[in-house]
Amino acid sequence: MAAFTAWVEYIDTSTVLIFLVMLLCALWLLSSSDGPTNWPPGPKPWPVIGNADLFWNNDQLYLTFMELAKTYGDVVHLRVGPSGHIILLSGHEVIREAFVDKGEYFSNRPNTSHIPLMKYTNKGKGIIMQDGEDWKTLRRFTLRALRDFGLGKSSLEDKIKDELENVLDELDKKCGVPYCPQKLFYQPVSNIICSIIFGHRYSYDNKEFQHMLDAMMYRFEHSGPKLILGTILPAPLALLIPKVRKMLEVDREIRDFVRKRIDEHRDTFDGDNVRDFIDLYLKTEQSGEESGAFTDANMFEVIDDLFLAGTDTTSTTLLWGLLYLILYPEIQAKCRLEILQAIGQDRLPSMKDRDELPYMEAVILEIQRLGSIAPSAVPHVTSESITFRGYDLPKNTLVRANLYQSHMDPEIWEDPVAFNPDRWLDENNMLKTNPAFMPFSVGRRMCLGDSLAKMEMFLFIATLLQRFDFRMLDAGSPPSTEGIQGLTRSPRKYELIVSRV
Repeated sequence: MAAFTAWVEYIDTSTVLIFLVMLLCALWLLSSSDGPTNWPPGPKPWPVIGNADLFWNNDQLYLTFMELAKTYGDVVHLRVGPSGHIILLSGHEVIREAFVDKGEYFSNRPNTSHIPLMKYTNKGKGIIMQDGEDWKTLRRFTLRALRDFGLGKSSLEDKIKDELENVLDELDKKCGVPYCPQKLFYQPVSNIICSIIFGHRYSYDNKEFQHMLDAMMYRFEHSGPKLILGTILPAPLALLIPKVRKMLEVDREIRDFVRKRIDEHRDTFDGDNVRDFIDLYLKTEQSGEESGAFTDANMFEVIDDLFLAGTDTTSTTLLWGLLYLILYPEIQAKCRLEILQAIGQDRLPSMKDRDELPYMEAVILEIQRLGSIAPSAVPHVTSESITFRGYDLPKNTLVRANLYQSHMDPEIWEDPVAFNPDRWLDENNMLKTNPAFMPFSVGRRMCLGDSLAKMEMFLFIATLLQRFDFRMLDAGSPPSTEGIQGLTRSPRKYELIVSRV
């Protein structure tokens, strides 16, 4: 022991630094030798950390990706950590070639080799992070369940309208005073998902539900680029980061809430009286017909996926909607006039009114384009080694789609930063499509909540404009349209003035 102490005392700071430099160099040499020699072009990586510096504390990663595309082209290679690789695809033709034309090679999802922390957060894989036959089975089941419980039917429309009544009441109370709408849509949109999954909605003063929503909002706001270091480090090291530990704590709170609901359903389950999504899952699980996919662990992850696909995405899009409508009051007025002429104020707007409101539909499309809430979508992974656009991509390579760039490409969109719904209408006032518009991504991994989101956006925006006028606090100091990138790209907090129409 005395000899060891003497040896430690002999080691000075210089020796330690030399050792660390040698270790880092060794790791860099090992990491530099992996993979093909013809990776796509990209920024020069740092030793060991690669290009991870681009991600750290970067809440506008979508702008960084835009600049990378301008500098290096439509296919860019990034290194993350000593052995991680990311391929960034830009341009709608390149993205569609990968995810649609060659979708069988680009449709896998990340696993613990890409994100070691997943072993602590994902006991199952659900739908979003699932691969292979289990993914097909669970996606098919979930889409059928959504249809069974109202998607595309008047029953779901009625649930949306019920939640809208609460939104109208809230706005009515805030008329004439500065109001921040940051949390206006989160609970009603979550309740719509709850009615499908759990079979009932929650009152706005339910403390348990509010606690769960707060946990979900924290997770959405603090995920994404801000946690990149915690995702690339080996799990034991990642757990030393306070933000990572907080995220795991929040994740446990959400799991506890959902687990309690599942246990309640098990206690009252009747296979002859299927009440909601959980009952249908339990019935399928107990039938044993597709037991490989229908596990308890996957049940929680599927429910979590539905909240992700149906809560944060829609509520964030609606926040962008109010922001652009107060920034462009003339567009808001034109949209309201169309609604009042087609529907009046004696009844709430209905999905049956969509064909009569082409300008409002164009407004929604423009909100989605400029909002770009999923600027690089959920990561894909190559299922096999493939040569793509002249570059060799190994199996298990992470791939990101630069959707924000596609929505802001000046070669596709005239004056892309302008909020201009007319770009979506032809000379006959009919809606136009554009292949560069991909708010729900494209291909076999396209968001499964797109139909629900479209219903909610139409009914919410049409109803709000039918009943209320929204204005900036100070026209001389408009709120920013810069986004903050967490799990989704959300607007910075802003206030507005509400008045009755």
